[in-house]
Amino acid sequence: MMRRLIWNLRRELWENRWLWVAPASIAAVLFTGFVAYALGSLPAQVAGVAAVLTAHSGNHLREPYEVVSGVMMGIGLLVAVIYCVDALYGERRDRSVLLWKSLPVSDPETVLAKLCIPTIVLPAIVWGLTVVLQLGMLLASTAVLAAHGQSATMVWSSSRVFADAGPLLYHLVALHGIATSPIYAWILLVSAWAPRAPLAWAILPPVAIGVLERVALGTTRFAALVLGPLGGGGATSTAAAPGNGGMMRLMSPTLGQLLVAPGFWAGLAVAGLFVLGAARLRRSAQPA
Repeated sequence: MMRRLIWNLRRELWENRWLWVAPASIAAVLFTGFVAYALGSLPAQVAGVAAVLTAHSGNHLREPYEVVSGVMMGIGLLVAVIYCVDALYGERRDRSVLLWKSLPVSDPETVLAKLCIPTIVLPAIVWGLTVVLQLGMLLASTAVLAAHGQSATMVWSSSRVFADAGPLLYHLVALHGIATSPIYAWILLVSAWAPRAPLAWAILPPVAIGVLERVALGTTRFAALVLGPLGGGGATSTAAAPGNGGMMRLMSPTLGQLLVAPGFWAGLAVAGLFVLGAARLRRSAQPA
């Protein structure tokens, strides 16, 4: 089964090369923008920080690294949603479902492999690209400062690329990936069923439930339940939390807190039901 799962994952990456091409392209654009920024203002900023040494003096040097981290997280979520919307609907649209169903791989295994893409594979891709991008930004900063006769020690100590690499991986895989699996599984279920416009069918029912709850009860518990895992850490800035602020936000909630949370396991159970439903629909799927 593990070999078949790995084969399915490789097939998904082969069929959907944009899963890594799109984030890589965004990373290249961000790197180009940072190089332009570094050439224009980085030497003056480093000189200003060196002149005013305070506990928070390196925060604005760290901001570009946290901005690109937040942008890459957002791109990862967007790519994950787009993939899930088309994962099963696309098979019916181009009639390739008839070919794939003839292979010795069960429908639950196929749907589970498709769920692993946004929950494990894509977060790992985004993490790797983010770390490489930030390291490239550090090297570019070093080259620019060296050309101006300045030391890059302050930039390297402020960036926290290596310190935040582990927490960032945890945040992407555990929170944006596994804890968010009910959302991805729901979209896969809709993708396996919707005759047309799967994105609209995936969005409208949760939005309707949230609006009805707000109008009838004046609460937003459903929205908090659905979107809660996405807000599990600080994705954009730690300027308000000096020192280990970025790491602490990325690690919130911690793995221990996540594993003892009833909502986490309930979400996984719901995701499992959605996967079984999508597999059942795929078993009887006809070209769209």
